[in-house]
Parts: sequence; C-alpha cells; structure tokens
Amino acid sequence: MKNRIREFREQRGMTQEQLGELVGTSRQAVNAIETEKFEPSIWLAHDIAQVFGCTIEEIFLFQESVRKSRADSSRGGKNGS
Repeated sequence: MKNRIREFREQRGMTQEQLGELVGTSRQAVNAIETEKFEPSIWLAHDIAQVFGCTIEEIFLFQESVRKSRADSSRGGKNGS
C-alpha cells in the first residue's frame, strides 16, 4: 500500500529506528512498510498516524486492493464469470 511515512518522518528529522521505538516495532518493519513490502495492522497504522498528528488516510493512500483484484482474476473476471 502506498504511503507517505518517509515524507512525514523526514519532515520531522526522525529516523526509521526512532519511529519504530515510538510505535513499538523495529526499524526493519518501518522500512518494509515505507517500501510497500509489508502492510501494517490497523493498530500499527493508527499508532503511526498518532505520532505524526494526522489521520490514517493522510499517511496511507488507499487504492483498490491488490488482493481483491487477484481474487477477481482467479474467478475469471470481476463479475465472477
């Protein structure tokens, strides 16, 4: 999922490690979220938004789910045919 974590973090002069400490996760997890290799739980997304004083929607850019698209294609199309 696309996100603006790096942008918000760098605006505040914060490292991945510092953000990880504030939200109770590792630097590696923060990096994986920033680079779209991992999608955070709703709770972690909430905690990240709280650190930056904004909403989840301001940080995480929701688009049609890739998982849903994959499921649709495995059924032979969006209408299930």
